[in-house]
Amino acid sequence: MKKLYILLCGATAALLMAACQGGKTAAADAEAGDTLKMKYAKLLTIVKHGDGEESSDAAEGIDYQYAEAIIANPWKAGTMLHRYILIPKGEEGDKTVAMLAKRRSTGARCTTDTVRTPVESNLVFTAPHCQLLTELGCQNAITGVCDKDYINIPDIKSRAQADAKVAHPIMDCGSSMQPDIERIIALHPEALLISPFENSGGYGKLDKLRIPVIETADYMETSPLGRAEWIKLYGLLLGSSKADSLFSAIEKEYLQLKAEAAKLPLGLSILTERKTGNVWYVPGGKSTMGILLRDAHARYIFADDTHSGSLSMSPEQIIAKGNQVDVWAFKYFGGNALTKQDLLAEYQGYQALKAFQTGTVYETDTSCEPYFELTSFHPEILLREFIVLSHPEAGDKFGKLRFYKKY
Repeated sequence: MKKLYILLCGATAALLMAACQGGKTAAADAEAGDTLKMKYAKLLTIVKHGDGEESSDAAEGIDYQYAEAIIANPWKAGTMLHRYILIPKGEEGDKTVAMLAKRRSTGARCTTDTVRTPVESNLVFTAPHCQLLTELGCQNAITGVCDKDYINIPDIKSRAQADAKVAHPIMDCGSSMQPDIERIIALHPEALLISPFENSGGYGKLDKLRIPVIETADYMETSPLGRAEWIKLYGLLLGSSKADSLFSAIEKEYLQLKAEAAKLPLGLSILTERKTGNVWYVPGGKSTMGILLRDAHARYIFADDTHSGSLSMSPEQIIAKGNQVDVWAFKYFGGNALTKQDLLAEYQGYQALKAFQTGTVYETDTSCEPYFELTSFHPEILLREFIVLSHPEAGDKFGKLRFYKKY
């Protein structure tokens, strides 16, 4: 048994070396398998291998089945961020690991990790992914979290309490910016689900733990349904049978809402953020939020902008367009709802916004509302909010607001 374990470890190491040192890219190698068509996601490629695929081992009657997930680098076009070889656990999966190491023919100019699936113990760094794993029926696969106090999921909060007497406790691993390495070592998760950032320089001590880092770059997708489509990847990782049906339901409702909104007159103009220090960040015209506003058939003061990320504006630039803002709907964290007086104490310039003058200001407190948890992979929820906010003439046709409340 010990000999087999050593053999498998060596085979896996050989696979990783071959994957990162080979001469051709993973995208080229993906042609050898069955590439799953992504309808919206631009940063994710999933290729399935096996199920009758021709193999040099076919004469032995062995049909190796595994999946390959390739994540494009959102900050450097034409390059890859990470590549994962997803191999089922068990004896057949062990044979696949050995076979791939023997071939040594695939390559990728990026970090490559072999992940044995289903992943049954995950350290999750973000609240939206905790919510998604729960919806996939894999909440027990969450064995550790970071930033516990920012997660608005009752089950996760209760299981992460230090004195929790529950069947599936969750270890609090501290801050996502400075995770507790000792606790992570004690937890010994099978994977770390972490959101990557541009020029992060890696993950420090986490890189030395030899635990696969699943770089959850879904938030960098430039369309609402593009991010939601990453549900398919997480379904593969966790072995969930709910992934495809969950995404299909989200897509169906989103497209139905978009079609209904298109039948309405062009709606009110919505501004979604407030000033932060000396900067006022607003969504670019081609960003996920910008697309949501467009699909809600709402007006947006920066709709003609071509950026897919946030715009860093001066307060004066926003205020110059203040008379065009019909609805101001922003988020805040903690404390009581912000009154007019609170907002003016923060910045006197707010009074130049048309929405401030007419009282069409809406707020949502993300410290007690699961806003990020739900809307990250459920863009149809946020689309409905924007349709309701921008089309008061539609009455209750689209239902009531879920998150935003009038101050």
